[in-house]
Amino acid sequence: MSRPSGSILRKLQLAFALSATLLAGLMAVFMDRALHRSLEAEDALVMEGQARAMLQRLAAGDTGPEAGGRPVLEKAEWRVLDREGRVLGQSAFMAGLPSLAVPPPGAPAQEVEAADGRVFSVLARPWRAGGGESGGTLFLAMDRSHEQALTAHFRRTLGLAVGLAALVAALVARWVAAWGLAPLARIVREAGTIDDRHLDRRLEAGQFPGELRALVDTLNAALARLQAAFERTDRLGAELAHELRTPLQNLRSTLENLALAPGSSEAQRSALGGLLEECDRMAALIDQILFLARAEGGPGRLAREPIDVPGLLEEVRGFFEASAEEAGVALQAAAAPGVLAGDRLLLTRALHNLVANALRHTAAGGRVVLGADTAPGATALWVEDTGSGIAPEWVPRLGRPFTRPPEPRPEGGLGLGLAIVARIAAMLDGTMDIQSRVGQGTRVTLRIPNLT
Repeated sequence: MSRPSGSILRKLQLAFALSATLLAGLMAVFMDRALHRSLEAEDALVMEGQARAMLQRLAAGDTGPEAGGRPVLEKAEWRVLDREGRVLGQSAFMAGLPSLAVPPPGAPAQEVEAADGRVFSVLARPWRAGGGESGGTLFLAMDRSHEQALTAHFRRTLGLAVGLAALVAALVARWVAAWGLAPLARIVREAGTIDDRHLDRRLEAGQFPGELRALVDTLNAALARLQAAFERTDRLGAELAHELRTPLQNLRSTLENLALAPGSSEAQRSALGGLLEECDRMAALIDQILFLARAEGGPGRLAREPIDVPGLLEEVRGFFEASAEEAGVALQAAAAPGVLAGDRLLLTRALHNLVANALRHTAAGGRVVLGADTAPGATALWVEDTGSGIAPEWVPRLGRPFTRPPEPRPEGGLGLGLAIVARIAAMLDGTMDIQSRVGQGTRVTLRIPNLT
């Protein structure tokens, strides 16, 4: 099983931020190296110039530290050695320096770290007096500690700059990624408005970037195939209704004629009566299945009209009054005056299913009540019984086609009544709620939002 790929937005943000941070880091390293080399080159030039000046004085036979009251060297410290390595002269600061590694005479200036941790640029040059009788080595050393401190401060500044650049890059990356993915979010929003009642809607490919037009075209093609499939389902439902109802009606007519035929015995008429009831159940089952198929395929525009709630409940009660008396169940309807905007046929069908379920599951001596509660935002139509109730584990599963708890009586339904009620509630932008306790009864509420 494939693992989830994660958020594209976060991936783009991370990739952009890492790229920007890497680029800033490389620039910081380049600038650090450039500064270091620039300082080295500048120090080398200074030391070469000061070495030439000192060699000129030595060639003239002057090994003293000053000339005309001014220091011979302004930046570098110096030490003059003869051919045997004896010190002929040196600057005051040079005398206090720790031992330093001396490069070969004539080699370029080199960085040397002293025993105390300080860094010096050192340079060695051979010297010869004007007469050629004396000579030795000129050793120059320049303290670069201040440059090291400058470089360390520069590196800390670069590190802070790289950190801030990474933070800014992450924020900018999120904005850029969100901006780049905005067309995808728009596709999601527009596609989310397409449901089974609006399958004729399509996405406008010209309103999206070229990279997403193939995706939009694919979605539109899928919607077209889905719409065609629903249309075929509707046509199949109509054909199925005709093909099933006609032979079923012929069968029922034949059974009625046999039951009314002269000479039929009481046992034959009783058996034929049972078959007629089965025909009625099959016809009702066909109606329920076709209703669900057409509702899932798209109910079209509903005819919403003002409905007198007490009148609707009384109408349903009157329809089931005879059945309730025959079952020995008290059937009541009570609701405060109120008006509901909805489809009268759909609401009547939903209440019929609820009352039929309640009467089927309520024993003689029980009670079934139809009621309504009107609130500012919605109107709740409910049917409550004192029947056997429903086990808690089955309540969340009810409302699906062919889903019902086990019943000891074979004449129980097939689980389509509550499925139709749930579908009607969805068609009216409402909800269905079931509350039940085993042995105490069930209350099913159909909550329909009020039109504003």
